[in-house]
Amino acid sequence: MTTGNNNDNALVRLERRQALQLIRLNRPQALNALNLELIEALTQALQQAFDDDSVRSIWLESTTEKAFCAGGDVKALVTDVTGHPADEQRRIGHRYFAAEYQLDAMIEHSPKPIVAYGRGLVMGGGWGLFAGADLRLVDHRSRFAMPELQIGLFPDVGAGHFLQKPDWRAGTLIGISGMHLTMKDLLALQYAHAETDDEQVAALQASLAAGQLPHQLELTEPTHEVQAHRQAWQQALDSLGDPLLNDWMTVVRNSHFAPFQAAAEQWRTASALSIAHCWYHFKRLRKASRLQALATDLVVASNLCSEPEFAEGVRALLIDKDKQPQWLYPQVESVPFNLIERFYRPLPFETASIEQPV
Repeated sequence: MTTGNNNDNALVRLERRQALQLIRLNRPQALNALNLELIEALTQALQQAFDDDSVRSIWLESTTEKAFCAGGDVKALVTDVTGHPADEQRRIGHRYFAAEYQLDAMIEHSPKPIVAYGRGLVMGGGWGLFAGADLRLVDHRSRFAMPELQIGLFPDVGAGHFLQKPDWRAGTLIGISGMHLTMKDLLALQYAHAETDDEQVAALQASLAAGQLPHQLELTEPTHEVQAHRQAWQQALDSLGDPLLNDWMTVVRNSHFAPFQAAAEQWRTASALSIAHCWYHFKRLRKASRLQALATDLVVASNLCSEPEFAEGVRALLIDKDKQPQWLYPQVESVPFNLIERFYRPLPFETASIEQPV
């Protein structure tokens, strides 16, 4: 039996196939950017699936092959905070980020197994959704990144945990650069479990609908090309040596390894403050759980809503689109440590906690 909601305008489209609940993000014109309305709709859909005893597993995907989710709707957020006093800016930011991070926590600690199918763009907050799934699938269209450094923010949504989990060096480099990863990168670095295509997706969904669980599915084994790419990544990461930011940046800039060259290219336009902050932030969270990382991110992201670097980055990239941000610092060596430390100061109002679903 297949049932679902047929409202084409719904932000989340639901389809029930026997034991499988499909949840599709449906904000295609915005590449499924996470505004509060979409976050709330996803939260409600997940909770309904949790509460339904006949649902054995959940499949999370997009209605458009262009993007699973292009990230948080930071343009709307900056518009909302503009013109308010600093404490109110933090409060508005906290309301948004608390809802987003609680959704991430629901997926990370779901009482039922979740499959995430990351077609197309998976950026920032989209990777935050994808990362918590029990089974993470990608295809040749998949392009992943944490691009927050380009807008004066930082890789949040618990990225300090999930990016560093397979290998902290790879995770840190991805975080401090905002580099884009292909399907081959994702499989080589173990951020995704398997590649798939439309035909295989249909077969996997049929098996889940019949009552199988994600860990029982037969998946495509990594190709020899992916295995060779994994070895190339390992050799490149081994070349980074001592964990010092400036040394890492020098090695990466002088490397002939294509992903390292892509990382160096991102530094040409990224905020130096954001690069230095991400380095510090990821080191701070290296041994944190996802919930601990989300709780720390909530304080930092809320504080950054009152910082000029974030507003300037969003203005230059997403509002005026002149791509000429006036960053506060010309290079990472110029960034004062005490400025980064203030991002972690307690918020001046009562805050919500990020909790594991009951």
